[in-house]
Amino acid sequence: MSESLEDVYGSEADDDDSVGPLARLYDAQTSPRERWVLTVAATAFGLALATVHWGGLLAGGALVGFSQPTLRRALVAGLAFGVVVLLAMAGQFALAGTLGQYLAMGQLLAVSVAVPLVAGPLGAAARGLVPDASLSGGS
Repeated sequence: MSESLEDVYGSEADDDDSVGPLARLYDAQTSPRERWVLTVAATAFGLALATVHWGGLLAGGALVGFSQPTLRRALVAGLAFGVVVLLAMAGQFALAGTLGQYLAMGQLLAVSVAVPLVAGPLGAAARGLVPDASLSGGS
């Protein structure tokens, strides 16, 4: 119980631990395995946010986009996130037995399909705020 904060946390940051969050993000973006894990986690978290509020579509798209090394890949991942949201929504309607009525809604169907397909890439466009990670090797 007599340990000081310096004993617990260390007095100086090691050189390996002093990398900033942007450098850690770049490392994760350039590693295919870590990128995959980040993308799956971001998709799951974005889906959870989207069930609470439509802004979760933008946030989910941004999270998925930031897990990609380039803006182009981020936009494609954002579009894929929108497709996953649509599939999850169709699955919910199918489980409830109302998919047929949902598909017959006309203009409301068009809006509910367009919103995730636009919001995902729009959120992923936030990836353009930081420089692209250098892709070393072929990933």
